[in-house]
Amino acid sequence: MMEHRVKIAAITCEMPRERIRNDSPVFARLPETPARWWRFWGIEERGHFSAANDESELLAAERACQRILATMGLRPDDIDMLICSSSAPTLSDSAGVLPHAGVRMHPRLSRVLRERLGVTRALAFDTQVECASFMLNMNIGASYIRSGRAERVLVVCSEYVSQMLDFTSHSCTIFADGCAAALLTRGGEGDVADLIAVDQFSNADHYEVATGRFRHEEGDTRKEGPVKPYFTLSDNGQAELQEFVPENVPKAVARALARTALTPADIDFFVFHQPSPILVYSWASGIGIGEDKYLISTRDTGVMVSVAVPHNLWMALEQGRIAPGDTIVLAGAGIGWGFLAQVWNVDGIVAC
Repeated sequence: MMEHRVKIAAITCEMPRERIRNDSPVFARLPETPARWWRFWGIEERGHFSAANDESELLAAERACQRILATMGLRPDDIDMLICSSSAPTLSDSAGVLPHAGVRMHPRLSRVLRERLGVTRALAFDTQVECASFMLNMNIGASYIRSGRAERVLVVCSEYVSQMLDFTSHSCTIFADGCAAALLTRGGEGDVADLIAVDQFSNADHYEVATGRFRHEEGDTRKEGPVKPYFTLSDNGQAELQEFVPENVPKAVARALARTALTPADIDFFVFHQPSPILVYSWASGIGIGEDKYLISTRDTGVMVSVAVPHNLWMALEQGRIAPGDTIVLAGAGIGWGFLAQVWNVDGIVAC
């Protein structure tokens, strides 16, 4: 069977209008926050979607996909597959656009987005592996293109994680909303672009460090308020993250590169997930690369879960850090825990 090359053709992001700084009133219910907390996470501001700004994970995804279709001159019928991820357990209706009002668990984002975009010929489905979702979805989409079962795939990650933050817990300061969409296409004759190596593995030994749980707010000591799904970081979570996350991402990168004839020195740019500057520095150190080969963006974005990797890729393209013909690595981790790395040859990705 003939195998086709796979090209990252375009990428775009849709970010919240509302910016939340560390001294924002939204954090007024927090207990005193130690300076070391802010130093570790390295965040000064982040974005939250707001119904008042006509925003939701669905509307952000729709706008991002429409931008890609318009920029690339594509019709809805040109899309063969739509792969979506959103980490919140429900699809919100904060902007009042779902066919029947109210939040829902199923169908998830892909089904509603498919109808609103008019890509009704596309196979549409959702995955949920949190921070690792974008890379997993790119691998799935690439597999369909490589085998000849698809020609154009939209990969969408849209996070409205602010709706599941406990604003009496320090963990609420970490996360942020955002959306990214990428278009994968079949490579043409003579194209150099391709996904050339992948590695991904999982280890649940530290499953309890970071979870989404139905519980009371931490500040609700009498447990009189509602039980809701909240992101939950274990009491010693910050320290535990520094024990196992730093070594596993370089391991995934080394295993991916071992499937090629390449070394870290041959890679033009590394696109990392953005959990904290300290963790990203440790990954770069473990791989053996300098600061000229990667970006850190958490200061201005917070942790955007599955959107962090594509947003970092989009930023690198906008800043001219990635050029046609470059070889790049996407790498990161997702709670649960999964560790992923991909090696791509790129050729003229459109950042729109």
